[in-house]
Amino acid sequence: MSLTGEQRARLQRAKLSALVRDHLDVDGEPFELGSTTALSAGDVMAVLVPTADPAALAGALLGARRRDADTVVLYVDEGADDVARWAGYFTLPGGIEVRAVAGAGSLAADPSPVPPAEPGPDDADGVAADLRDAGVELVVEHGVLRGEVWGLEVARAVRWPTEMGGDGRLHLEAGVGRFDRDAVAAARPDDPPAVSLRRAVDMVREHRYPGAPVHPLQLLARERWLRAQLMQDPSLVGATELHAVGTTIEAPGLKDAHPAAASGVAEDGSPMLVLASTGVDLALVPLAADTRAQLDPAAELVLAVPPADRHPGTVALATMLRRPATVVAVEPGWG
Repeated sequence: MSLTGEQRARLQRAKLSALVRDHLDVDGEPFELGSTTALSAGDVMAVLVPTADPAALAGALLGARRRDADTVVLYVDEGADDVARWAGYFTLPGGIEVRAVAGAGSLAADPSPVPPAEPGPDDADGVAADLRDAGVELVVEHGVLRGEVWGLEVARAVRWPTEMGGDGRLHLEAGVGRFDRDAVAAARPDDPPAVSLRRAVDMVREHRYPGAPVHPLQLLARERWLRAQLMQDPSLVGATELHAVGTTIEAPGLKDAHPAAASGVAEDGSPMLVLASTGVDLALVPLAADTRAQLDPAAELVLAVPPADRHPGTVALATMLRRPATVVAVEPGWG
């Protein structure tokens, strides 16, 4: 029998209370804190995190800040080692402790290593040339070569697996996201890839450009659109050059909001990492710090958001980093 939301919440509150009593020997009244359950006792805030999520960590830190708690203890059901790595980028007067839930108790979690960046395919020259000929932006993230128009994917290099009857080589597949690529292949199987690519590019360019009338294609991947804007004019964030890079966590899908990263050089010649984001994304600051640790720990970290999205919580989290980030407001190209 499935549990109701209230029943599940009661179980989480009881679980957190037991974990806190076992570890900290303090009492308090648990409450819901976003997707997590929290308990505040004096200057300590304890938080039960169901699964590793940078947004849950950020929410816990902001919750502690609002309640003047200078110590945070996170009990994590799954992925405590990743949470411990992300927590290590931040500082609090009393510290941040991450513990893995083990039965009725918990154990101190060791930080996981920063995952290595995935290089692009080494046999993509032909696909890359076709994308350049079409005048699209070339982006390599998580080992995948994509072609984008103002941050919206219109094609990618896809390896056709031999176990599925393919030739094991990279092929250009056009379309706005996976489902559109599949639809294009099914509806027009005999069209040359260059023709399918041109059709996708023209469709997106018709509706997605700075100052264009509102259209559904403008609502997709706006973080990546903002990144594309910054790559065209790096001076908006005090850089001289920027190129797209992946973050340590891959975006779940085309319609899911996810920060877009760009690495480059600041005006003073020092390395810079920029993460573009829209809305108020709690995962932004931990993910940005994690990506900096992966690519270049010495880089200046800049968080670029539209003016309306420069939220005090984002600014607060940026200042809580051991190496603080700068939050820059950038007027976006969409209306």
